[in-house]
Amino acid sequence: MKRAKKRIAVIGGGITGLVTAYRIKQQIIKENLPFELIVLESSLKVGGKIQTIKVGENYFDLGAESIDIRYPEAMELINELGLSDQLVYSKGNKPDIFFYNKLHSLNYPTYKGIPVRKMDIWKNDLLTFHGKMASFKDNIFPLKPLDKDIEMSTYLKNRFGEELTEHIVEPFFSKIYASDLDEMGIKSSKEVIYSLEQKYGSLSKGIKHHPELLDGSGNYVTFKKGLSVLTDKLIEILEPHIQTSKKVFEIKENLEGTYIIDINRKEQMRVGAVCIATPVTEYSKLLNNETFGQVFDQVETASIGYILFKFKKDAIKNEPEGFGVVTPRRSDSFVTSIVILNKKWDFLKDEESVFVGVSFGRKGEDLLVSLSNNEIEDSILKDLEMILGITEKPIDQIVKRWPDAIPQYTVSQEGKIKEIIELLSLNYPGIYISGIGLEGFGINQCIGQANKTSKKLVAHIKKQNCI
Repeated sequence: MKRAKKRIAVIGGGITGLVTAYRIKQQIIKENLPFELIVLESSLKVGGKIQTIKVGENYFDLGAESIDIRYPEAMELINELGLSDQLVYSKGNKPDIFFYNKLHSLNYPTYKGIPVRKMDIWKNDLLTFHGKMASFKDNIFPLKPLDKDIEMSTYLKNRFGEELTEHIVEPFFSKIYASDLDEMGIKSSKEVIYSLEQKYGSLSKGIKHHPELLDGSGNYVTFKKGLSVLTDKLIEILEPHIQTSKKVFEIKENLEGTYIIDINRKEQMRVGAVCIATPVTEYSKLLNNETFGQVFDQVETASIGYILFKFKKDAIKNEPEGFGVVTPRRSDSFVTSIVILNKKWDFLKDEESVFVGVSFGRKGEDLLVSLSNNEIEDSILKDLEMILGITEKPIDQIVKRWPDAIPQYTVSQEGKIKEIIELLSLNYPGIYISGIGLEGFGINQCIGQANKTSKKLVAHIKKQNCI
């Protein structure tokens, strides 16, 4: 039992679980703590939604495609791991928007498509006259602090008007959240628009103080050998602690504040603290608690997909000004975003072929993910013909599905989830949930959450062992 009280288990080997375990190991070494660390991953491979493949001499990512460095967490970790000299910074400015059957470039300063200089909205025809006038709402009406969270779409429409929100902001957000802005909370999403407006009174004033947030070249990074460079480094450090093909089916309370983990329905492990860094769909299965299940079983998810196409060099007849394209929900397209990878990454510039990465699937539009590869390819190729003028068949293509990948927390669920986290700390001390969406979306947010969770885990187990 003494040994069990000193054992920390991290369930899930995605980026959140890996960083959580890495930070725990750091603290164990730094303070010479007598604790045992174990990472349990259900699949054969660790890395979660960071998945890199090699095509010829180049590396491509089929999950997370790059890291947005306008947030600091990932860069801090990359520098700490000594990987910064391997980084490649994005080129090609920012995506165009495909709407009204044509491409619209936003050739003025923006944050997620929103013009920083209000008058720039007159430079394109994405909005009607009424829509352009409505975009000035945040200059006219004073900002009121929110007593409680509201839907992201409601907040944005109140600040920037309905058309700007639906035609411009929504396609940039869907690329990240794969979600319905009519359900997500502006506060709970951790979207920086809200925090900037709260601090400075308007987005324009906030961006003046934080010009590094502007859309443009250099916003994103990857490694020449793909984002797996980051996870591979963490795996290398954590290798003695990682156990693969270890699916956790249940966590049960045990004596003296410990827990029993049921692994593969045939072995049990006793631990003193647990981090659940799995998809949200697994939460209620692991803890047999009715209240816990009622909340998380109601969380819907969006399934997404990605296709990597290889075309002849001159296949794109309608090339965007930026490195790719995003599409509004109202467009007649399955595509959520397109990245012309040769344009975004310098190391692909000299290729004789052009590589195009296409993301598809968002809440309410994820049926396509369940179709066969041929059906998916046919549908996306029709969209590429409409958007980029590509009529040739691809030289090669790779389809990757991510079923139930993105949780879709509604505004009402956010409050319930906070209650659940409090319930955990009271009734299940030493168990912490740390999944995507709880602290925002994206690699930076996953790393930030892991940094916090690791400290809570070590603090708990030190207290439990009177250290």
